[in-house]
Amino acid sequence: MKRFIYGAAALLITLWCLSFASAAEEPAANTEAMVTMIEGTAHVFTKGAPAEIPLKKGSKLTRGQEIRVGANSRMEIRFPDGTVMRLAEKSRLVMDDVLYDSKTENKSVKVNLAVGKLWANVKKLVTPDSTVEVRTSNAVAGVRGTVYRVNVEEDKSAVVKVYDGTVYVANPPKEESGKPPREVSGPVPVPGPHEVPPPYHEVTMEEWQVIVQSFQQVTISPEGVASQPQDFDPKADADDWVKWNQERDKQTRF
Repeated sequence: MKRFIYGAAALLITLWCLSFASAAEEPAANTEAMVTMIEGTAHVFTKGAPAEIPLKKGSKLTRGQEIRVGANSRMEIRFPDGTVMRLAEKSRLVMDDVLYDSKTENKSVKVNLAVGKLWANVKKLVTPDSTVEVRTSNAVAGVRGTVYRVNVEEDKSAVVKVYDGTVYVANPPKEESGKPPREVSGPVPVPGPHEVPPPYHEVTMEEWQVIVQSFQQVTISPEGVASQPQDFDPKADADDWVKWNQERDKQTRF
């Protein structure tokens, strides 16, 4: 009887140790995004690093790094949850947060677009605590799962266009409002006209929160004042950048 008890106790201890070891070996939440396509040149800047590093397909990106896309270039980034973002030439983006827990499906994807063009195809958010945000110097665009793009001009004016789903656009929290995007190193000038003039009615800073539906756009002035959402013609909007992204979206598996 004693042998049976000792044997059972030994078996339980062994099973407990194995389960503990298995839990210890489980990977932590994924905190890296990956470059899945690049045309031309792009570099990543890391605070404290002596120089920038050229990016290529398969390069890993993580929180705090700054991406700069060269002239006549563009690139695609895939986040660990499957969300895809693409950057046009001369765009500059800071990775504010990259986090995905495959067990809970909770995620936090936050990027800061200082200048340039960004296209986002966001995988649906499953948990209420999940966040996907694209920030500019004077706006935050957040989603629950959608396709949209953000353009930021050199004067900090911006436009958000939604192609599928819903995007909420709001001014940053008071402690962040007016602050420039966090920089790893010096700025890169990107010339270009305003893409869309604002309509005659604007949302004041006190009212600064709007919901943008499919095939609507909202513009944000350099001072951080938003227009009311207005419809846009997707056919008239379909330039080379839009067509290229839409074709890439068809090839993207979620």
